[in-house]
Amino acid sequence: MVAAALVAGVVFGTASPAAAHDGVILTLHGDGRGSVWVTATWQDGHPVTEAVGITLLATTADGRRQGPAGLRRNGDALTFAGTLDAGDWTVVAEMGTPAIGRCQGVLHVAADGAPQDIVCAPPPAAATPPPAATAPKASYTWVWYALGVAALAGLAAWLFHRKSIAARAAARRTPSRKTSTRRTTTRRK
Repeated sequence: MVAAALVAGVVFGTASPAAAHDGVILTLHGDGRGSVWVTATWQDGHPVTEAVGITLLATTADGRRQGPAGLRRNGDALTFAGTLDAGDWTVVAEMGTPAIGRCQGVLHVAADGAPQDIVCAPPPAAATPPPAATAPKASYTWVWYALGVAALAGLAAWLFHRKSIAARAAARRTPSRKTSTRRTTTRRK
């Protein structure tokens, strides 16, 4: 039971929250009078409730620029602290956490401007390339067999050499007895 819980924790506990929801969908919102905000939802429709790292950059054709500026959470909205002047603004919102997302669109700002929403779907998942054809790998198993045989031969030679050294040492330690057939006589005086 404990092992099953541990395995389940390892398998299911390692997934990131972003992986559980697939990609993120960013939506640019403008009230038409200069206020800009972004909403972020997961592809499965759930709102992004985790801490978000997102910036906004707005530029016009005549070179005016606002940002890049970090957006702040205000409920479900990620709001831009400033306001855009009248004109057509190319707005780019880029999210880095908890998922990668990007949304770009043109917002028209005027005194009597109309609200706009630009939905940016996540980029399609990259298709996995087919596996490359590989040449059959050469087998080097014979090298391991040769090394094993050489190791066994070396061990046998060492044991034989050790045994012969021990036999020579034992032969030197044993005193040799000579037997003589001659009688020794003692002389008396």
